[in-house]
Amino acid sequence: MAYSWCTEQNLRTLSAEGEGGTLRFTSGDEEAVVHLSNDGIASVVFTLAGGESHTILPEEAHAIVVGEKNWQRDVYHYLKPGGPAPTMRLGITVHRGEGTWSSLPHDFEETPEVDFEEIFFYLTKGASGRGIQVGKGLWHDGSSVDAVWPIADRVFGMVPMGYHPVVGEPGVHVSYVWIYLAKKPEWEKVK
Repeated sequence: MAYSWCTEQNLRTLSAEGEGGTLRFTSGDEEAVVHLSNDGIASVVFTLAGGESHTILPEEAHAIVVGEKNWQRDVYHYLKPGGPAPTMRLGITVHRGEGTWSSLPHDFEETPEVDFEEIFFYLTKGASGRGIQVGKGLWHDGSSVDAVWPIADRVFGMVPMGYHPVVGEPGVHVSYVWIYLAKKPEWEKVK
């Protein structure tokens, strides 16, 4: 069965689909296929139209720890600047603990701009398997958002540029595969 969305899916250039443990993200000439494992990502296969494929394994991801206290998380960057993808940036964020927060905005998101496109694919475990996503900022088309919506295991969601933390309900562990397009150098999350 195909994975569903918890938000509308009306992005301009970035698209996502998936089922059975595989996610496919496309944008123009770029395609990333994510193979999921029980713990997150087993591999990412990136292909440019008409070009060769590059496979990125977990041990090749750029790993960092972000935050502190109940918003500390492990972040693994698979498609990063200087890699095979011109604009796609892809990784996974893994919360430390249950009922914890993440995805506080990066500095460049403090002043939201139009044309920024980002998708989360949520992976939840434990208790109800649910959580909430907060969104305050701009969608890619310039429309504003100030809302909260439910998330669940193995669903896609659009994420606005701006303030967009996510949290699991008590007893729920949250991870999420994220992908966005770094259409400008200042939109890079890692340098």
